[in-house]
Amino acid sequence: MPASIRSRSVARASLCALALTLPGVASFTGCSGGDEPTEPQVTGSSPTFHKDVEPILQRSCMGCHSAGNIAPFSLTAYDDARAVAALMVQTTKAGTMPPFAVRDTDECSTRHAWKGDIRLSDEEISTLEAWSKAGTPKGDPKDAPAAFAPKSPGLPGMTLEVHPNEPYVTSGEQDEFRCFMIDPGLTEDQYLNGLQMVPGNHKVVHHGIISIDPEGKSASLAGPDGSFPCGAGEVPNGVEIGSLQMLTAWAPGADPVDLPEGVGQLIPKGSLLMMQIHYHPAGTTADPDLTRIQLRLTKEKPKYGFLYHLIGNFDDPVGQLGFGLLPGPGDKNGVEFLIPADSKSHVETEQLTIPAPDSPAAQEMPFPPGTRIYGDFLHMHYLGFDEKVTVTRANGSPDQPKEECLAHAPKWEFSWQRSYSYDAPIEMLPTLEPGDVLQIRCTYNNSTENPYVVKALKEANMISTIDVAYGEGSTFDEMCVAGLSLVYPMP
Repeated sequence: MPASIRSRSVARASLCALALTLPGVASFTGCSGGDEPTEPQVTGSSPTFHKDVEPILQRSCMGCHSAGNIAPFSLTAYDDARAVAALMVQTTKAGTMPPFAVRDTDECSTRHAWKGDIRLSDEEISTLEAWSKAGTPKGDPKDAPAAFAPKSPGLPGMTLEVHPNEPYVTSGEQDEFRCFMIDPGLTEDQYLNGLQMVPGNHKVVHHGIISIDPEGKSASLAGPDGSFPCGAGEVPNGVEIGSLQMLTAWAPGADPVDLPEGVGQLIPKGSLLMMQIHYHPAGTTADPDLTRIQLRLTKEKPKYGFLYHLIGNFDDPVGQLGFGLLPGPGDKNGVEFLIPADSKSHVETEQLTIPAPDSPAAQEMPFPPGTRIYGDFLHMHYLGFDEKVTVTRANGSPDQPKEECLAHAPKWEFSWQRSYSYDAPIEMLPTLEPGDVLQIRCTYNNSTENPYVVKALKEANMISTIDVAYGEGSTFDEMCVAGLSLVYPMP
């Protein structure tokens, strides 16, 4: 066998092994073995790679499937795509690729489209299938689009990048929460218009939360390296940090916070940045991590302010302030967050009533007059597979319906988390007014039909599933949370 053919056969074998691990792929029909066939010829009106398939891959796939990016193989060349043609058909038809979880369903139809929507249309999926069935003809290179230009993974227009004083190494069996105090060195008020968290070690950075510390109280908690242990909103010895203001929550697959011109969040001069990182070492001593924060700042006061609220993770029932956990199936001790062992489709639902501006709840979680929802971030752990966020308005209107589904991810995947922003003018975005009720519904599979459960049991030397409650850990704890990006008229 010629060396070139042998190397492509080895690559194909690796991709076939990968295909068996992907959600929604029962088999890969292009993996029957044997040498690579000769290049097929165009027959009739069958689609060709250069004319019909390559433009689809450039728009929706090559952002990850290209050299140096997150995907395990490239799709930028004909031979690359040809080797996995059947796999592309199976994963796109199953809806697992491209990884864009929100979609319209029988129970949810959003009023607005989504920015950066990379999902394939039914027609595009049919084109891939017809191309595969025709034998993957290459076509005329003259029909090819312009060469693919990869997008930078960083924040466009970044004006400042900061990071902790020193790299940090996590190790052991237990998840670790570490807070890093970072001084951006601002000598005057500025407004944040863009933000990105860039992990230094993807193997152990489970997720992160970035906040503003306007009073700078975190400085007294940090050790010589600028960090200290923290978790679940707590700090050493019960010391209160002060009025932290959340900027964003990051998880694998998240895009940058990239706000439109004229939208920004005030970063007062002298503020510190607080970055909490959830490390998941999984029993190994990891390489050093030096996670960076990229910011896009402006001195000009914007027309609209920006807020980020992380809503959910309630483990107590709805109380007088209007937020908490609703009764669910399997509750054993009153209303509780509990996912029973072996349950395949367990539901937990949480609720938040938008507080009046002068209420105690508004001090903790403000919703300024004229607040609108710019985007949604959905988050669970390994058991979660379906999440939906809805709002019931106290007073509906023709352009703001009383009942509205804000986002639904029926095939949510932990490995592909990101924020989703509405593709609409600010004046048309969904509103939130006092008395409106937000609900977050999370559905979990805590059975051995969930491959994540099988993997977790094996790593823990366990043979049967266990009840799972709310918690910060990723393996035997769960969450139900929605991050809301909010905009409002700047006073």
